[in-house]
Amino acid sequence: MIHNAKRRVTRRSLHDHGPGPVGELGVLFDQSPIAMVFSDRDLRTRRTNAAFRRLAGLPDEALTGRRPSETDPGDRIMDTALIEHVLAEQVISRGVPVVDVHLESAVAGERRVFSWSASRVTDNGQGLGVLGSLTDVTGRVQAVTALRQANARLDLLQRAGSQIGTTLDIHRTAGELAALAVPDLADRVTVDLCDQVLQGEDPPRAGPGALRFRRVAVRDAATRVTVSFAVGDLITAPVARWPAVAFLQGKPLLARNPAEISRQVSYAPGQAEAILSRGVHAVVAVPLTARGVTLGVATFARAEHPEPYGEADVRLVRDLATRAAVHIDNARLYTREHDTAVTLQRSLLPRDIPQAAGLDIAYRYQPASRAAEVGGDWFDVIPLQAGQVGLVVGDVTGHGIHAAAIMGQLRTTTAALARLGCRPGQIMAQLSDVVAARGDEIGATCLYAVYDPASRRCRLTSAGHPPPALRHPGGLIEFLDVPGGVILGAGRDRYPATDIELPGGSVLALYTDGLVEQQPGQDIGTGMSRLARALAATPARSLDQTCDSVLTRLAPHARDDITLLLARTTAQTGR
Repeated sequence: MIHNAKRRVTRRSLHDHGPGPVGELGVLFDQSPIAMVFSDRDLRTRRTNAAFRRLAGLPDEALTGRRPSETDPGDRIMDTALIEHVLAEQVISRGVPVVDVHLESAVAGERRVFSWSASRVTDNGQGLGVLGSLTDVTGRVQAVTALRQANARLDLLQRAGSQIGTTLDIHRTAGELAALAVPDLADRVTVDLCDQVLQGEDPPRAGPGALRFRRVAVRDAATRVTVSFAVGDLITAPVARWPAVAFLQGKPLLARNPAEISRQVSYAPGQAEAILSRGVHAVVAVPLTARGVTLGVATFARAEHPEPYGEADVRLVRDLATRAAVHIDNARLYTREHDTAVTLQRSLLPRDIPQAAGLDIAYRYQPASRAAEVGGDWFDVIPLQAGQVGLVVGDVTGHGIHAAAIMGQLRTTTAALARLGCRPGQIMAQLSDVVAARGDEIGATCLYAVYDPASRRCRLTSAGHPPPALRHPGGLIEFLDVPGGVILGAGRDRYPATDIELPGGSVLALYTDGLVEQQPGQDIGTGMSRLARALAATPARSLDQTCDSVLTRLAPHARDDITLLLARTTAQTGR
């Protein structure tokens, strides 16, 4: 009897509204703030509480006796097919409960998230049905999502410090910005700069018609996607469209729907359709501004990302663009200084090499690439008394306009002292005084040779410069042992000279260290061995061809300035 009584109490517990223990359970069920529903083994609703009916937005009669999929959702959308499958196959059949599974629902167009739990109800092992509960956890999920997004934004900013601006190259810096943003922040990024910026010049003032940009970077999460303009294309941007407006106003502009994108974002007819066909649904156009100068525009677009851009995203985009703009401006200013230094240096080098009796001469000067700074390399060929000729190469430490200016002073001083008949050692001492008088931390290396074609004797003096190479007529390559004094500017020192006879048809090669030191810290012996092989590999060519061949083999992309001066002895001439 007691057993049967318990059984009757259990069976009535979810339906009884009366007083007593069973009725109290019913009151607790009905008044619970958590939305609760009891369904039978066929998943038909038998009882709901007030919280569940409020959540569903339906009265009791619209819910009772119906399965979840049979309930009219109205403007509420939830995956009822999934719910029924899990309840039937997992909860009822196997007795495995569902605990805190998140379900998404659209309520009146608003996305909501619910925590769903369900467990089987039994009586002495016999399944009666399933008890489920739903709790709105939208706020909690949104807070967690916001925290996760904030951490992701912070991580992106931290990575920007090390991944943007790794070189003084405008194109690479723009590409680094795009690579950092895709796919974490955007599915597509383009960077457009004023064409003048790429030449190291200031951006133009806005005219009445349109702006002209050069596309320098494109990054898209989708492969094999082309949307209108490619890297290198010149773009004419109407001033009324957002990219140009963002450039002119100096502030980000946000398009959050296809209508705005079609109306404002595109540069040219057909581009809006191409952007929308890519799936883009949100765009931010942000100016690239540094030191009060706007250099171009970066455009960030989302396609696969379901979320539109929010204010926090716009602030992040602006911060990244500002960081990139500073590095782009540094590269622009460097490009300007680099070009100025190259122009100055070329103007200070000899324009025409004078004819030298008993010597055929060829030379090459190759400035450093824009990835490195221009140095102070120089060379000269100086006609002297009694038919002799002076050959000189030198290299000022340091870079830029300052080094080029010192180089010009040293070249002028060397030529003047040589024509006055000063001995090589005296010339080196005077040059050292010139460098020391500058009063800054700078030095220079130099190699000076005086060749007498009548005797084929050559006197050489070095101030810390790499040794010259001599190619004998038979093809043997020898590096001459020239006593090396200290570099110029390091203090007074003796600069001893050495004499050597140059065989007829031999080639003397004078060069600066940029030719044999391609990497920082590289053993100079390795570079000298490569130079020897390059000189030996061109026995029958002209000196000009030899110069070109050596540079091609040793320094196709020089990190430092290179000077190469070749002198080949010819038939002896009398005095």
